[in-house]
Amino acid sequence: MSSYRNILKLSAWDMIAKAAYFLACLYLARIMGVEHYGVWEFSISVMAYFLLIADLGMEVWATREATKGGDIPALVGKVVPLRLIGATVALGILLAILPLLPEFPQLHTVLVVFGLTLFLQAANLKWVFMGQERMATAGKGLALTQLVFAGGIVVMVRSPNDLIWAPLVKGLGDLAAVSFFGRQFLSTYGLGRINFRLSESSSILRHALPMGVSNGLGLLSYNCDTLLLGFLSGPNAVGLYNAAYRPVTAVLALPLTYFQGLFPLLSRKHHEDRQGFIGTLRRSLGIAGLIALPIGVSGMFLGAPVLDLLFGPAYLQANTALQVLVWSAVLVILRGSYRQAFMACGRQTLDLRCAGISAAFNVGLNVLLIPPYGIIGAAAATVIGDCIWLTLAVLYCNRYVVPVPILEHVSKPLVAAVLMGGAFIAFASLHWVSQAVLAWLVYLVSLWLMGEKEVRSWFMMVRPAV
Repeated sequence: MSSYRNILKLSAWDMIAKAAYFLACLYLARIMGVEHYGVWEFSISVMAYFLLIADLGMEVWATREATKGGDIPALVGKVVPLRLIGATVALGILLAILPLLPEFPQLHTVLVVFGLTLFLQAANLKWVFMGQERMATAGKGLALTQLVFAGGIVVMVRSPNDLIWAPLVKGLGDLAAVSFFGRQFLSTYGLGRINFRLSESSSILRHALPMGVSNGLGLLSYNCDTLLLGFLSGPNAVGLYNAAYRPVTAVLALPLTYFQGLFPLLSRKHHEDRQGFIGTLRRSLGIAGLIALPIGVSGMFLGAPVLDLLFGPAYLQANTALQVLVWSAVLVILRGSYRQAFMACGRQTLDLRCAGISAAFNVGLNVLLIPPYGIIGAAAATVIGDCIWLTLAVLYCNRYVVPVPILEHVSKPLVAAVLMGGAFIAFASLHWVSQAVLAWLVYLVSLWLMGEKEVRSWFMMVRPAV
């Protein structure tokens, strides 16, 4: 149980970070309008690939290595120089392809400024504390990053013409993280023990690259729709689509942070305790099933009022896309435990295979569906691609890692989710907040009555406080 409390520490701090970033994005969307907000989201999507090129999977690999103990300063000396070289290569590629990108307002300038922040990512030592399962420290650094960003956005961005300040402020947040984790590292290990060298680069890259490529393909599945919408439909479509996507990413904040914390735990369990690894994986999938399905149902019924509340009437055209995209969140949560298991046990090529097949379908379907159906076609392509990924992950895990039957863990949540949908329909005349509260209550009580052990343990935890 202490391991899960450790993950919760990370989750609590990261929720603060995600909330700050989410609010900053809402502020940008309202201040800049649909078109300029679309430019910002397009630039974020482009830069995500260059962040991956700069990293080459080394952060995930280094996190796993840090879970094994050993000489952490020596590990830092191997990883940081490689990441700095990766940042230099990524920046060079970005500058080379700038003429090929759309001529959206201020886009090229924003991307050049963003490119300079690649070096801050390379110097960020968050992975050291993730690997050592010092989750509170890792979480504090994440929160500091986004709080600096959100505060800077509110101070510096007052009109669409101020878009250029956004990447500069993002860089300040990244610099704050580098300083925070650097200070924490120095207070623990000092500077004298670090020996920067490249002698083992080929071996590190051989093990890290499959993880990096897998993450890249996962990113392609996640945001190729944004890029293709930008090229095929322009920044206005990107702005609407990402307004639909933003609530989805918001509800994914806690589950994805949970999976970040789960990775070092699974890595340690696989290294030390095979049965503990299996038990942790199965419990994780059970928790994922409980969380994922009600998110999908809620999104179907609450999309319009949520968009109106967060972004304003100008973004209500994105409601149908949101109702489709919310099921992507469900699928991402359900596959998360499998992904972490593959990487924790050194079977990252399985995750790479899932990601590659899913990305191929996703890109192809986006190309086919965006021209006739716009943002709704992009949303459908994303969900189909995620469904393929989850299906493959289940099959590969059961065959090559350990049997973890997904239906065993989602049957009760599925029944409860159907009852939850009925509650939304029954309470349709009420205010949407009241609908949500009553529907979630129906969901949780249904699970309790069906004897769901995890939910009953939650009720037991709450009862003393009540």
